[in-house]
Amino acid sequence: MVSQHQAQGAGVDYAGRRARLRASIFTGKQSPDAILITNTANLFYLTGFTGSFGALLLTPDTERFLTGGIYATQAQQEVSDIPQIINPPLREFNETLAETAQALSVRTLGVESSMSVAGLMGLRKAMRKVGVRLQPVGTPVEKLRRVKDAGEIARLRRAAALADATFQHIQRLFQPEVAEWDIAMEIDFYLRRQGAYPAFDTIVVSGERSALPHGKPTERRLQRGDFVTVDFGARLDGYCSDLTRTVVIGKASAEHHKIYNAVLEALERCVEAIKPGVHGKHIDALARQVLAKHGLDGYFGHSLGHSLGISVHDGAGLSFRDTQPLEAGMVLTVEPGVYVPGFGGVRIEQDVLVTDTGCELLTQAPTALMECEW
Repeated sequence: MVSQHQAQGAGVDYAGRRARLRASIFTGKQSPDAILITNTANLFYLTGFTGSFGALLLTPDTERFLTGGIYATQAQQEVSDIPQIINPPLREFNETLAETAQALSVRTLGVESSMSVAGLMGLRKAMRKVGVRLQPVGTPVEKLRRVKDAGEIARLRRAAALADATFQHIQRLFQPEVAEWDIAMEIDFYLRRQGAYPAFDTIVVSGERSALPHGKPTERRLQRGDFVTVDFGARLDGYCSDLTRTVVIGKASAEHHKIYNAVLEALERCVEAIKPGVHGKHIDALARQVLAKHGLDGYFGHSLGHSLGISVHDGAGLSFRDTQPLEAGMVLTVEPGVYVPGFGGVRIEQDVLVTDTGCELLTQAPTALMECEW
């Protein structure tokens, strides 16, 4: 039997990705003898493995993939190009890791910063018994994942197109007396019927609740005069999209127009400014400058955007912390918002690909204010 992912991952140069990781790690006098990868998104990127538990042990010239018996068959299908070690029943996984490291003559083992404190303590105890010292190496795989290759961009395009289609599908539900929860369920059901998964917990908030940036859908029923914000994404072929749109039920008031148009202006100005070499923090600052012109910057309480990829939050993006220049091949969200307690909120989000000269919109759902009259 061929797994779903094997078909999806056909043509992906996983060995080439591991070679690039080696080139970034095993240089200089302070480099470790090996690196251990346990982060599931990083394992998927480097091997194609879609399970929730595994480890990749890389030295400069060899590699081993380790997992438990529950994934033995799946690992054979998805990671057929790497020698595999299946942890025996009733044995601690860290003991098998330590035994494998010892057999490969490892003395210093690099570990990712994403490993939990508990995981790090257990691994250190097992490695100490075989004379292996742990060495933090930061986030080398995440740095590789920052710029997408052609195959990844193609998958991200399909995920974005599915998000657009989903928004089109649910527009019939933007009418009085439809519950937030019903819209959220329809979004999730539609995504699954198209062979995808929700990329994160779907957000549908209305009325005063639309001022909650990450509010959860409830049984509240839409009413005329409500802002309604939907925020969802598709995880398709292992890659994510992220789309937010805000509509008005019935006729929009002057206050609706003021807030919505300010957010839309911030979105459009930021998209126009994205290009290689620009720092993410400067795009974030631009959004705040636009909202400040309308007296609304105090109602924007989150970063402007983030990277998209295997994870919906796939690394650095567009925040005050992002001091690295943007590069062609990065895929980002741009999502300014204004959230006024007691009234409601607006967020409009686009997925964009940084190109050699600027950026390209991957999401195409309309951004003009929709007044939903039925």
